[in-house]
Amino acid sequence: MRSGAGLNALTFDTGGNVYISDSFQGIIWRTGPGGGVAEKWVKDTLLTTTGTPPFGANGLAFNKDGSALFVANTGDDRIIKIKIPVNLTTPAEVFVNSINGADGLIIDKDDNLWVAANQSDEIVVLDKTGKVIAKLGDFDGLDRHGAPIGLLFPASLVRHDGWIYVTNLALDLRLFGLPQAVDSQWAAQAKTPTISRIRARIPRISGLCKGHGKGANCD
Repeated sequence: MRSGAGLNALTFDTGGNVYISDSFQGIIWRTGPGGGVAEKWVKDTLLTTTGTPPFGANGLAFNKDGSALFVANTGDDRIIKIKIPVNLTTPAEVFVNSINGADGLIIDKDDNLWVAANQSDEIVVLDKTGKVIAKLGDFDGLDRHGAPIGLLFPASLVRHDGWIYVTNLALDLRLFGLPQAVDSQWAAQAKTPTISRIRARIPRISGLCKGHGKGANCD
């Protein structure tokens, strides 16, 4: 793996192979269950960014049947889909746009995508078609010890025992010579790193009223 790489997140397939996102070079690297030298599995411009924060390929996860790998592109606010087997001519495609600072990503047993949106301090949940079905969490300020209340630049997430656990990076982008984000001044004041947790529950969303769509009913 050459210099200039920006290794970020990783995931595994059912065979135990390891896949690693490279945020700066727009590459997904792969190595076998026993490790060793990584191979360039996919390289695509959709995995790079000129946006802010300046990270391309980030969180990544396979869907339930292993037919696709989904990758968050943080700077472009996108989720990228890589179909398997990989088409070497056009390996990647845009799955969905407009998740503000798409960062960490996990997929549940129903193929819903749970994405940490680090620039809007929330967890965005999408169904397998790309439709948003929940937005969870928020930033509620700092406590007297300087610890974030809620989410502040959420970066990575895992699911365990009915909860989603989220790391709060609380990153002030100005430290890297970038213009401030909406939460940069709060991040600069944060003194204590935290991990937040949110119930892994998708709130019920009312559909259309009866008569305005097949199967739709009012509450």
